[in-house]
Amino acid sequence: MESQSDRSDLLRRLADSIMHGKPDAQEIARLCLDRGAGVDEVLTKGVIEGWLEFAAWYDREPEAALKGWMESYNATNRVLRLLESVIPPPENPPFSVAVATVRGEGHVLMRDVLSILLKSKGVRVYSSRKGVVPEDLQEPISDPSLKWLVVSCVEGDLNDQVSGLIRWAKGMRSDLRVVAGGPQADKVGADIAVNGPLELIKVLGLQ
Repeated sequence: MESQSDRSDLLRRLADSIMHGKPDAQEIARLCLDRGAGVDEVLTKGVIEGWLEFAAWYDREPEAALKGWMESYNATNRVLRLLESVIPPPENPPFSVAVATVRGEGHVLMRDVLSILLKSKGVRVYSSRKGVVPEDLQEPISDPSLKWLVVSCVEGDLNDQVSGLIRWAKGMRSDLRVVAGGPQADKVGADIAVNGPLELIKVLGLQ
């Protein structure tokens, strides 16, 4: 039987593979799942931890980190596809969440990570692989179970678009709560600004 330390070692290897963009990241993630790790654990202790380490690397050596960014991004996407494929459809989800970035936002990886993390917690998630404008949210807004809109916002020159999206959504649904994450989170008129995925999970009551 695999010990907790064995699984921790695999998750540690996954974080390293994500940080350095190694081609074995997806296979390590599969091993983590096979040995009892949940999707949320693979995301938080493998994928997200890897990107926190990438950010620290960027702070130390920005030129070297940027040269490896695309490989890390591609490795992460391969892992995300695997994780999404093993999450079953939600049964009796407690509520629905829409996760979005606005059109033009180039930093979309955290949006995709959050979408899969929330799916792993058993809620219904509306998300798009492209940036959205208000009309793209018509379907989730029409769902009476929609409780939260989560917006990832990194680029400051898009704050007006994010604020407009939030105003439109809350105008359509006065009961909707909006959470923003990213460097611009406290500048776009969201109800709550969070600092990272784990704080988001706590705010949404999914811990």
